[in-house]
Amino acid sequence: MPPVRLLLVLALALSVSAEAQSSRRPKAKKPAAVKSAPPAPAAEPVAPPAEPPPAPVAEVKLVPVGPRTVVFAAPRPGASPASAEALQEELSRLLAAKPDVALVDLAAVFPPPAPASVAEADALFEEGKGLYDNLDPEAAAAKFLAAAEAYQKHPEALKPERLANAFLFLGASQLLNGEAKAAQRSFLQALSASPTLQPDPNLFGTDVQTAFTDMQQEFSRQPPGTLAIDSSPRGAAVRVDGRDVGLTPLPELTLHGGRHPVVLSRPGYQAVIAYPQVASGQRTELKPSLEMLPEMTALLATVAQATSEQGFEASTLPPGVAALGERLGARYVVLAAVSQKKGRVGGEVQVWDVQTQGRLRGVRMDPRSKKPEDSVEGAAERIHGFLLGGPLSAPAPAPLTATLVKKPWFWAAVVGGAAVVTGGVLYATQAGKGRSGGVISGFPGLGF
Repeated sequence: MPPVRLLLVLALALSVSAEAQSSRRPKAKKPAAVKSAPPAPAAEPVAPPAEPPPAPVAEVKLVPVGPRTVVFAAPRPGASPASAEALQEELSRLLAAKPDVALVDLAAVFPPPAPASVAEADALFEEGKGLYDNLDPEAAAAKFLAAAEAYQKHPEALKPERLANAFLFLGASQLLNGEAKAAQRSFLQALSASPTLQPDPNLFGTDVQTAFTDMQQEFSRQPPGTLAIDSSPRGAAVRVDGRDVGLTPLPELTLHGGRHPVVLSRPGYQAVIAYPQVASGQRTELKPSLEMLPEMTALLATVAQATSEQGFEASTLPPGVAALGERLGARYVVLAAVSQKKGRVGGEVQVWDVQTQGRLRGVRMDPRSKKPEDSVEGAAERIHGFLLGGPLSAPAPAPLTATLVKKPWFWAAVVGGAAVVTGGVLYATQAGKGRSGGVISGFPGLGF
């Protein structure tokens, strides 16, 4: 076929195909006839409605699966407790980063005591408001002052807004009493507790609002101070002015001048309550020592015995380690013996499988070695491999309850004397009833 005729045939075929495709598309309906009407004015184009932003996707947190594991480190002679504590934290951090490792939460084993009730402070505040509304500012000021002091006695349950409102009403009562200087101090205390506080115009007159605004300007002109908080041991949770601010060490917290209620707590230790005075433009330090609870003392005595040279040479699962695993609901007990020579911290790690009584041994950490397997990271990888070696379908441990604390057989295995330690357990249990913390220093009074 000649080329020209071939091209014509191809063009005809393409035309027929296009008509066939168009015949398959639905035909648009013709608009219905509309009666004639005067033309409407041209409308301005309307922008299409903006699409709503996509709903935020909730963050999904993966819960680690696998047998529960607990990590402890103890110093050998010549090593410092701080070095053992640092190694324990590092091993725990590395293992917790594994999605198939579930570390025991000591906060669940040693739950903090229930916060003290602030019902008394709330009742004093409400009584003060009633007296304030009945135009008895002198009696109202006494109630608000008592309410502020009651709130400060329990900083672990403190709500900053409540304390700020108590000082705000106290200042308003003092102002109505003709005590302008005292009112200014109370307004500054209210702003120190809650810097964003604003008096409600429905509750306070213009004189109170004007005086409070003056103190807001004075408060904003004052340079903040800094508070450095550390603890022995470290890793204590810190709560300042009723807000959680992190774990010790906290080298620099920026705070407004004044006395601030501080609570330090760590599982297995009594909470410490302090009231450091922070001066504007100055640095204040706070470093308390946390007192160990009797139960924690006995637990660490077991760890010290298990990480000794004799403990690491044991041929069978030591009874104390077995009791430790059951007490904490852990199948695997990681024990690190920390050594220190010429400033270099090293150690040896053993891991017991409480269920099968199997053991991983020979894991050493040598800071002088350049081999990756001799580093802390290398030790964590070997421990991780051992944890995955056992069956992952192990039965879930029984829920932790307070009754476990009172089992004398555990304490007999730990320190060899159930009677003595049981008394300590009763003391620790009773200490949590009606007590919000442990050591209290620097009771505030009115010295803001």
